[in-house]
Amino acid sequence: MATQLTLVSFSYFLIFCATMTFSPGPMTLLLMGFGMQEGLKRSMPVQLGASAAYLVSILIFAVGFAELIKGNPLISRALQYVGVAYLLYLAYRQWNSKGLALDRTATLDSGFKGRFGKGLLTGFSNPKTIVMFSAVFPQFAGQGSATRAQDLVVLGLAFLLLQFASGCLYCYFGQRIRRVLQSPSRQVLLQRATALMLLGVALMLARGFER
Repeated sequence: MATQLTLVSFSYFLIFCATMTFSPGPMTLLLMGFGMQEGLKRSMPVQLGASAAYLVSILIFAVGFAELIKGNPLISRALQYVGVAYLLYLAYRQWNSKGLALDRTATLDSGFKGRFGKGLLTGFSNPKTIVMFSAVFPQFAGQGSATRAQDLVVLGLAFLLLQFASGCLYCYFGQRIRRVLQSPSRQVLLQRATALMLLGVALMLARGFER
């Protein structure tokens, strides 16, 4: 991999983030459900809880784990292969997915704490975030010790901004997005496009092994 964050690697990272945050999943369906029932403003505590969960995950698994294995090229190389394998697995799952169940509605909580906790728990309850932030996320940062921490900060902020934008869009346009996703053909098209984007990012990371 390169010794510093490059425009190419950052572009691939943005594709990866957009794919992970905008494609329908447990978190986006939760936000869409709250948005459909109460609108964007009253759904913001859920979105803030989700962002807090991802921020903590980034600090623990991306920044913390990267510092823990710093100076150990064998573990770093193993994580690179795990990251590529994980992206290929996600691409395979997306390509062969049978679609999403959209009849699930969000359970309303009366106060800020209840809604914030709902977003927080949903963000933490997905075990895939461990692999994503520990094995995939750091691969886009430069390998030079002087710039790696700075690169991870830039990547973390970019992910959180895209995640927040995605959540707001699902909350605000929940009803319209639901109508689009209710079409099986549109779901298949979205899933195939997502799979191809994940495949492209996986190939980019695999090429990094040869540099």
